Amino acid sequence: MNDDVTEPIFESPEIGDVSEYPTDGGNEGPIVIANEFADVVVRKVATRNGVRLDIWSPRRGTRVMLDAVALDCLSFQEPSLISELLSRRPQ
Repeated sequence: MNDDVTEPIFESPEIGDVSEYPTDGGNEGPIVIANEFADVVVRKVATRNGVRLDIWSPRRGTRVMLDAVALDCLSFQEPSLISELLSRRPQ
Protein backbone atom coordinates (compact mmCIF):
# COMPACT_ATOMS: atom_id res chain seq x y z
CA MET A 1 0.00 0.00 0.00
CA ASN A 2 1.28 3.46 -0.90
CA ASP A 3 1.62 5.59 2.24
CA ASP A 4 1.39 8.79 0.16
CA VAL A 5 -2.25 8.13 -0.77
CA THR A 6 -4.76 10.00 1.36
CA GLU A 7 -7.94 8.11 2.19
CA PRO A 8 -11.20 10.06 1.79
CA ILE A 9 -12.81 11.14 5.04
CA PHE A 10 -16.56 10.81 5.45
CA GLU A 11 -17.95 12.20 8.68
CA SER A 12 -21.52 11.65 9.73
CA PRO A 13 -23.54 11.43 12.93
CA GLU A 14 -24.09 8.07 14.60
CA ILE A 15 -26.98 6.02 13.20
CA GLY A 16 -30.20 7.23 14.74
CA ASP A 17 -28.81 10.65 15.64
CA VAL A 18 -30.75 13.54 14.16
CA SER A 19 -28.61 16.45 13.13
CA GLU A 20 -29.79 20.03 13.37
CA TYR A 21 -28.37 22.88 11.36
CA PRO A 22 -25.01 23.76 12.86
CA THR A 23 -24.69 27.36 13.96
CA ASP A 24 -21.05 27.35 15.00
CA GLY A 25 -17.74 26.42 13.43
CA GLY A 26 -18.70 27.56 9.94
CA ASN A 27 -16.83 30.18 8.05
CA GLU A 28 -18.92 30.44 4.90
CA GLY A 29 -22.57 31.31 4.59
CA PRO A 30 -24.95 28.53 3.65
CA ILE A 31 -26.10 27.76 0.11
CA VAL A 32 -29.61 26.28 -0.11
CA ILE A 33 -30.33 23.99 -3.07
CA ALA A 34 -33.93 22.84 -3.29
CA ASN A 35 -36.69 21.57 -5.52
CA GLU A 36 -40.00 19.83 -4.93
CA PHE A 37 -38.26 16.55 -4.01
CA ALA A 38 -35.43 17.59 -1.71
CA ASP A 39 -33.61 20.49 -0.12
CA VAL A 40 -30.06 20.66 1.17
CA VAL A 41 -27.95 23.28 2.89
CA VAL A 42 -24.30 23.33 1.82
CA ARG A 43 -21.46 25.28 3.38
CA LYS A 44 -17.69 25.20 3.72
CA VAL A 45 -16.48 24.66 7.28
CA ALA A 46 -13.06 24.62 8.89
CA THR A 47 -12.50 21.67 11.23
CA ARG A 48 -9.47 20.68 13.24
CA ASN A 49 -8.77 18.16 10.45
CA GLY A 50 -9.02 20.69 7.62
CA VAL A 51 -11.71 22.19 5.43
CA ARG A 52 -14.85 20.15 4.75
CA LEU A 53 -17.99 20.56 2.67
CA ASP A 54 -20.89 20.27 5.10
CA ILE A 55 -24.07 18.94 3.45
CA TRP A 56 -27.20 19.00 5.62
CA SER A 57 -30.69 17.72 4.75
CA PRO A 58 -33.31 19.54 6.84
CA ARG A 59 -36.12 17.19 5.74
CA ARG A 60 -34.23 14.11 6.91
CA GLY A 61 -32.19 15.69 9.69
CA THR A 62 -29.06 14.08 8.26
CA ARG A 63 -25.65 15.55 7.62
CA VAL A 64 -22.33 14.54 6.06
CA MET A 65 -19.01 16.35 5.93
CA LEU A 66 -16.72 15.55 3.01
CA ASP A 67 -13.05 16.43 2.56
CA ALA A 68 -11.32 17.32 -0.71
CA VAL A 69 -10.35 13.70 -1.47
CA ALA A 70 -13.96 12.51 -1.09
CA LEU A 71 -15.23 15.35 -3.29
CA ASP A 72 -12.58 14.64 -5.90
CA CYS A 73 -13.66 11.00 -5.89
CA LEU A 74 -17.24 12.07 -6.61
CA SER A 75 -16.08 14.18 -9.54
CA PHE A 76 -14.84 11.21 -11.59
CA GLN A 77 -17.73 8.80 -10.95
CA GLU A 78 -19.85 7.57 -13.82
CA PRO A 79 -23.38 9.00 -13.96
CA SER A 80 -24.68 5.42 -13.56
CA LEU A 81 -23.30 5.36 -9.97
CA ILE A 82 -25.27 8.48 -9.10
CA SER A 83 -28.38 6.93 -10.70
CA GLU A 84 -27.83 3.80 -8.60
CA LEU A 85 -27.54 5.88 -5.42
CA LEU A 86 -30.75 7.72 -6.30
CA SER A 87 -32.61 4.44 -6.80
CA ARG A 88 -31.90 3.37 -3.21
CA ARG A 89 -34.63 4.25 -0.75
CA PRO A 90 -33.20 5.87 2.41
CA GLN A 91 -34.31 4.34 5.69
